[in-house]
Amino acid sequence: MTVYSVYEPPAEASDLVARAEALVFVKEGFSWPALLLPGLWLLYRRLWVAFALFLLLLGLLAWALGPSEEGQSLLEWLTLGIAVLLAFEANDLRAAALERRGYALAGIAIGPGLDAAELSFLRTWLPREQSRQREREQSGPHARPAGPASGGGRLHQAQGEEVIGLFPRP
Repeated sequence: MTVYSVYEPPAEASDLVARAEALVFVKEGFSWPALLLPGLWLLYRRLWVAFALFLLLLGLLAWALGPSEEGQSLLEWLTLGIAVLLAFEANDLRAAALERRGYALAGIAIGPGLDAAELSFLRTWLPREQSRQREREQSGPHARPAGPASGGGRLHQAQGEEVIGLFPRP
């Protein structure tokens, strides 16, 4: 089973379907693409600052180790080590970048793959958001929207059971 953190963009769309389509699922754990193609992965995920730091670090290491055969061999090993470190931290970097852009954690999704995790998350998220939308419509235009700060952003287990700590609610 794969675990995904689900992020919702800061600008709320009025249409619930548009909000569901704007959700971003970030896989937790190791990233193989970030290991195999670290620079391209950073560019693809639009992590510009991390990409610049990655290039700066590699450039500084190449300069410090020099053009000798031993230096180049050491540089190759250090580059591999940096790529492995990046692969372990890549998805956390992506989540932090989303949070800096104003995205809020909407919940956690669990499934054997992304499609199954999305489906199980949306099965719990959509009914909850529909009821919130009805409450907002009934309470009028001056009502405060329910969000994570008001207790409305509870995390749900992927199968739809509400969890308190380690135990499902009876």
